[in-house]
Amino acid sequence: MHYRDRRSFRNCLLALAALALAAMQGCTTAPAPVEAPREAVPVPAPAPVSVPDGGWELVTSSFVGAGRIPGVPRATLAFTDGRVSAFGGCNTANAAARNTAGRLEVLALTNTRRSCPEPLGVFETRFFNLLQAQPVFRIDSDTLTLAAGDHSARFRRVAGRPAAKEP
Repeated sequence: MHYRDRRSFRNCLLALAALALAAMQGCTTAPAPVEAPREAVPVPAPAPVSVPDGGWELVTSSFVGAGRIPGVPRATLAFTDGRVSAFGGCNTANAAARNTAGRLEVLALTNTRRSCPEPLGVFETRFFNLLQAQPVFRIDSDTLTLAAGDHSARFRRVAGRPAAKEP
């Protein structure tokens, strides 16, 4: 009986090996046909649309009841060579900026962190947040309007004034 069990085991192994070999032969595939390389069609990159260079001074905003804070220097924006510099009345900020489908895209805004008296501190926080919110922007003659969510700001063009200093 012991011999017979060995023989059965060996026959079973041989049958399994034959099945495995048959299955492997049935699964082989012919090599894929080689396709001729396709010629790349160059896709022109969209022309970058920049924000017009120049300085802007805040006229009014939704950040405070009067639109700006009396007795505090006006907030300003200046666009030069694809960068924006901003002054909020106490702190300055700057970043790369571009027009992305009618929105002002401000990349990695950095700003000074001076302690500002209220309500100027709240005003600046909202002003700098507006810049980072990819606001819709529109320029009509000498007026720049930024709007995102519940906040908006309107600026007038300032000729010949230097941009805000970098932090």
